[in-house]
Amino acid sequence: MRNRYIGLGIFVVVGTALFAAAVFLIGNQHNAFAKHIELFTDFKDLNGLAKGAKVRVAGFDAGEVTAIGVAEPPSAGLRLTLRITDQVRGLVRTDSVATIGTEGIVGDKILLIGPGSSTAPEAAPFTTLQSKETSDIADFVQKSTTLVSDANANIKAVAERLTTTLDAVTTTVDNVNDLVVGLKQGRGAIGMLLRDEKTATDIQTSVASVRDATSSLSHASAQADALVSDLQSRGLGGKADAITGKMDAIVSDLQSRQFGEKLDQTLDSVHSAAHNIDLTTQQVQGTIAKALAPDASGKDAGDNIRESLSNVNDATGSMAEDTEALKHNLLFRGFFKRRGYYSMVGLAPDKYRQDKVFANPRNPRAWIEAAELFEAKQGESEVLSRAGKARIDAAIAELGERVIGGAIVVEGYAVSGASGDDLALSRSRAILVRNYLHVRFHLENQNIGTVPLRGVPPPSTHKNSWNGICIVMLSPAS
Repeated sequence: MRNRYIGLGIFVVVGTALFAAAVFLIGNQHNAFAKHIELFTDFKDLNGLAKGAKVRVAGFDAGEVTAIGVAEPPSAGLRLTLRITDQVRGLVRTDSVATIGTEGIVGDKILLIGPGSSTAPEAAPFTTLQSKETSDIADFVQKSTTLVSDANANIKAVAERLTTTLDAVTTTVDNVNDLVVGLKQGRGAIGMLLRDEKTATDIQTSVASVRDATSSLSHASAQADALVSDLQSRGLGGKADAITGKMDAIVSDLQSRQFGEKLDQTLDSVHSAAHNIDLTTQQVQGTIAKALAPDASGKDAGDNIRESLSNVNDATGSMAEDTEALKHNLLFRGFFKRRGYYSMVGLAPDKYRQDKVFANPRNPRAWIEAAELFEAKQGESEVLSRAGKARIDAAIAELGERVIGGAIVVEGYAVSGASGDDLALSRSRAILVRNYLHVRFHLENQNIGTVPLRGVPPPSTHKNSWNGICIVMLSPAS
């Protein structure tokens, strides 16, 4: 009997311990025992976001949406109450912007809060953050389909008008060709002048005689009578009558062929074609302006495309996180371990400093000060300088070919006196160097990790503080 009581007591103690451990683990996973602050934000359209959705600050799971209600005034939309852990409070600034994103393959909606600028003050509890409405991919696809349909209709109309215009121009050209061929063949008075050399010679001779006569008229009045007699003796009057008769015949022939009316019709056709082309151009320009015009919420096509691509990038990142979760699953962990997969996403600074893999003294390190790497532009945050890029190239050259396919961690450091500023600046510095390594040396993103350590390096490095970055090459054993 005593042994039964002892066994029952052991069972109760073990059950109580397991229950307490489960409560502690679940509460720790949901940050139930951590210090929190409450913030607010307003949205006109939640786009599927529900109560209990995750809240991420700079990609870090920082809390959840605890309540959804109507804002004051109601025209502002819906008010969301957010509970985030105090651990990331330094990243949330008064100019931080909240957006609605998508998580994972299943498409759960989450709330994303971007880190604010280092010049803005920290957001106090119960602060209302700015929000940015997002467009759904379905809306973007519908707008794109409408735009393509309108463009096809306009192109078809332009093609029909151009065909009509070209037909009119072709007819006009044919008429002009007929006139030219007739003139070359000698039809009509003008054609006769072009083909009959004798007539042309007579006209030239008569014109020359008229010029001589006109010149002679300018002489003294005493020679006028003699000049008139001479003209009569030469028979100039008969020739002038013949010329006049031929000119009258030419005019009559032109009038009978309706040459003037044909020229007017040709000019009218050309003017009509030009007018049709102008109208078509105006319609195309109006269609393009309508397609690029802002929508009902004031966003143009470029903004909608950028937001849609941003949502696609977020979904891709969530897919990568889901794949990473499979790597740690009990059923798939062995497979991924044999394949050599690993991930350095979401390295926590406190755990990183104590981890034996990352703090291994055998890991080669390249320490670079901030003054050698970065430069500040007016009105902007820090950027990599030309000398800084050369310094990174030299550090990678020292590490050698093992950086290709190897695992690298970029440690970011910043010493400015403010805890929140140090965290944001050290993270920004690490990301700048990571992006440069990816572009410059074509290294895989999943092989490059970043961790913001503010100004405190791991104890194994025997450094009290640092201001800059450190490139760590993990040893093969790690």
